[in-house]
Amino acid sequence: MQQKKLYAPIKYVSYAVLVLMGSAIVYAFSIAILYWTGIGV
Repeated sequence: MQQKKLYAPIKYVSYAVLVLMGSAIVYAFSIAILYWTGIGV
């Protein structure tokens, strides 16, 4: 029965982690585009 109680919070935490990862990817991509000339590519 302990697994049933932990399932919902873990599911929400995993969604939050996915959202944070997606926002980090978008942030990194936007920084790379903004500072493209400074990177020296």
